[in-house]
Amino acid sequence: MKKYFYLSFLIVGLLCACTEDNNEQSSNSNNKVVLLKVDFLTNTFEGGKEISFDSNANFTISHDYNPPGDFGDIQLYYQELDELIFDGTIVWMGLGLRSFPSSLMGPNDFSQTSTGLPLPDTTLFENLMYDTYAYYPDSINHQSIWNAIGQLEIVSEYRISNPSEPIHLFLYTPSVGVGDPADWDWYIILKN
Repeated sequence: MKKYFYLSFLIVGLLCACTEDNNEQSSNSNNKVVLLKVDFLTNTFEGGKEISFDSNANFTISHDYNPPGDFGDIQLYYQELDELIFDGTIVWMGLGLRSFPSSLMGPNDFSQTSTGLPLPDTTLFENLMYDTYAYYPDSINHQSIWNAIGQLEIVSEYRISNPSEPIHLFLYTPSVGVGDPADWDWYIILKN
């Protein structure tokens, strides 16, 4: 009986040690993506989320899009790792919701630099075209969007570590049909 007790104790101890290693590896990951939310109409920074990944890989964004006949949705993935980075519903004549990330850090949770980064060359901005009819304004005011996030320390870190990476712009329109642009948000996606 004592043998089984000690064997169980040993197995539980090993499982806990493995779990600690995996959690430590995840939190120390050098492969990260940040999503920064900016209001479509006011260009006000509304928060964001940094997501860490256990594996390093090139960074391509893929998508699954179900157009809203009544209800639709959009998922964005870190293609090389098949990891979700955004999930939200889209409602015709209604209002969808973002479900991933489930929560965002608030604007005040982000450290700021004393001087903001100047606007990068606008050729680095890349609209995420998830559908032939994905809506993006004919003229995007990159400067106003950049003014909302250019002073964030995390933006500075990401741009310094990966200056040639595209700045991915995703316009999330959870209300369509008679959609209200006041419900819409830009998501700026950066890779470190």
